Amino acid sequence: MNKEKRMWIALFLALTLMVILSGCSGLPKTAKINITIDPNPVPCSSEDGKWYFTMNISESNGVGVTLTSIRLDHYDQAEQLYNTQFLYEEDIIDWFESNYLPAFSSLQSDIYYTAPVDESAKYTVLTIEGVDDNENPIEATVRIDFLPQ
Repeated sequence: MNKEKRMWIALFLALTLMVILSGCSGLPKTAKINITIDPNPVPCSSEDGKWYFTMNISESNGVGVTLTSIRLDHYDQAEQLYNTQFLYEEDIIDWFESNYLPAFSSLQSDIYYTAPVDESAKYTVLTIEGVDDNENPIEATVRIDFLPQ
């Protein structure tokens, strides 16, 4: 019986060592992206009637992300959706010079917004979607508030 017990202990230790050395520690990580807007709320420029701001997208969980789309839902002063705009990989590259966000890094772009002549912008809900390096879908949303003209 003692010999059998030693064999089970050795087998258990061998399996434990294999799991540790193989790096098996559960499911793969999922990227986490954060969006910041500076300033927010965004003041309107008295010189040209545009709203200027900086958008920063950062990854904070150690997994890179390929950004695939940006959705902009524009709302007027009555809080009615008046326009939805989609930007895809080419547009994202134009804004950020890349659509790939490496792990623990950030992408930044200086942006301006012009409201249509017949609309007065109140805010935009911006949603970024992508796929991380472990093939997980990723989504993050931020509200951008615009101060009146």
